[in-house]
Amino acid sequence: MALHTVTITEISHHNERVMFFSVTKPAGFTFKPGQFVRCGVALTPDPQKEEDFLMRPYSIASHHDEDKISFYIARVLDGALTPKLFEKKVGDALYLDDTAYGLMLPERLEKGGTLFCFASGTGLSAFLSVVKDNPWKRFDNVVVVHCARCGDDISLTEAFTEAVRKQNREVNFRFIAATTRESDPCKCGEITQRIPEAIERGEFEKMGFTFTPEWVRAMICGNPGFVDSMKKVLKARGFTAPRGEKLGTYVAENFW
Repeated sequence: MALHTVTITEISHHNERVMFFSVTKPAGFTFKPGQFVRCGVALTPDPQKEEDFLMRPYSIASHHDEDKISFYIARVLDGALTPKLFEKKVGDALYLDDTAYGLMLPERLEKGGTLFCFASGTGLSAFLSVVKDNPWKRFDNVVVVHCARCGDDISLTEAFTEAVRKQNREVNFRFIAATTRESDPCKCGEITQRIPEAIERGEFEKMGFTFTPEWVRAMICGNPGFVDSMKKVLKARGFTAPRGEKLGTYVAENFW
């Protein structure tokens, strides 16, 4: 076990359910956009062994050239770790694994076409890292689709807008919000149903997209139910996952 002690440098509570925070980046720590790393807290004053820490994997939201590691997380009311993280303040210590993991990587997809980044909840975190890393060097256009229960949970749009603006790619980017339980019509997303159902009902074709593996590449990150449903819908349309050295037209990562 090799863990780094890191310091919280910024925290933004978007609402009582989700927050964005950053920690100092350990010297020599490397990762690829789309990967995740374990982050957590110590359970004892002098932690020495694995059971002295409470660690969970979280997708990385920052770019690998930044001097910080950022995360976008949701509070799990009966969870062991997230209630503790929501109590933390700037300057507090956390712990970070020394290795990032995950194969939900843009380079595992065939080049060209429009890259769709499908996220449920805070699975969106990984796609901020992807968008910051100039995905247009591999794809023609990028569309981020964020599915959440209500409009208040669609809270990273400004961060995506800033990342895209810095790369002068506004005309090649679109952010689509999908809300499934929003009662206020003013806060509803462009899509008001689950994303797999929206695909099946042709909602993206209505927006002007040709949603086929010839024209679309897909990345999926979220809870297991969301990921499984998305895989099923995409496979039915002919999308394929990478196999060994053979590139695919979709890649996916379960958020837990």
